[in-house]
Parts: sequence; C-alpha cells; structure tokens
Amino acid sequence: MSLSTCGVVIVIGLITVAGCGGAGEDGAPHDPAAAPVDAAAPGAMLGGGALTPIHDGRAGSPHVSVEWDVSGATITIAYGRPFLKGRTVGDSVEPLDGRVWRLGADEATTLITDRDLMLGAAHVPAGEYTLWTISNGDATELIVNHETGQWGTDYDASRNLGRTPMTVGTLDTPAEQLTLHIEHSELRFEWGTTVASVPIMVH
Repeated sequence: MSLSTCGVVIVIGLITVAGCGGAGEDGAPHDPAAAPVDAAAPGAMLGGGALTPIHDGRAGSPHVSVEWDVSGATITIAYGRPFLKGRTVGDSVEPLDGRVWRLGADEATTLITDRDLMLGAAHVPAGEYTLWTISNGDATELIVNHETGQWGTDYDASRNLGRTPMTVGTLDTPAEQLTLHIEHSELRFEWGTTVASVPIMVH
C-alpha cells in the first residue's frame, strides 16, 4: 500500500484510487468563476428522472439527487456532476486506466432502490449502495459496493456486491457535464465523448 498527501494515491492490490480530499473530483482547486452554475429547480428532469439539487461541491461540481420510476421500482442516485472545463476524459480527468472512479465528484455516488434489480450481471437487492467504475483499455466495469457515506476516494474492494461489464461508445457531441441516465432499460453515464451503459431490470 502506498500513500501520498494531496493527490491521495491509495494502492489496493492492483487497483488504484486517486484524488485529493481537499479539492474536487479532479483534484483541481475551487474556482467559482470557471464552473457554470447549475440553476435547475427541484422537480426539473435530468437523465430521464426527477432532479433535486443537494449542494455545491468543493470544486464547484453541483451535487444532485435524481429519482426514476422504473417498472414499479423507485431508484434514486445522488452524485456530484463535474464539468470538463477544457480537460480530456481518460487523459487529464477520470476515469483513468486502472483507477477506480467514484462515478462523480467529491463523495461517493449513492444508489438507493426499493426493489431488487439486475444491473447487467450483478444482482442488486433492495437497499442502498455506492457505484464506482474501473476502466482498463477499452473495457469498463460498473462496481456496486455495500459501503455508503464515504468520501469518493475511500473505496474498499472487500465491500463489493458485484462488478459487471459496461458497453462503451462515443458521443457525437461531447457532454460538458457528467450526466447519469436511466432510460430504455439501461443505466448509462455520459461524460466528454464517452458513453457507457449497462442493462437494468427490476425483479
């Protein structure tokens, strides 16, 4: 295991989690003028679900809670929505090869479901979890983890519920701000030119 102070790097076996607890998801210092303000009001729609703003993140990434009704299940995801601000996904901003990513900014992204789900090959019982991804080359996996309430660099692989492959594609129009969607029987994220998805099914 190796540690550094800012730009915290924690090596867990072959998996690395990188970030800086004193800044945002990307370790960049807070610059209010550089990040657009998310002025969405409660009840607005985002990614096919009902949006509720939560708070602004340490580096200006708005935090939101989005609720979807999927085949009788209520599914809620709370996450920080970073902006690219001229950076490149996979180069100067997560997800980076071999590093577990919190699928958002600041604290870990949280999934709550009141019905059992299948996320790809992962069976997810009703409850509360955190979502992560890891990319290696062209392959990306979604990770569902039992631990909740932690900062987004505090990933504990021993608490994993399961991992499942995501289908990765390229967007014609880059997404300037990270957005999670639940639509057309899939959960997906759009970030820069990357779109990655996994089938979602309610039991």
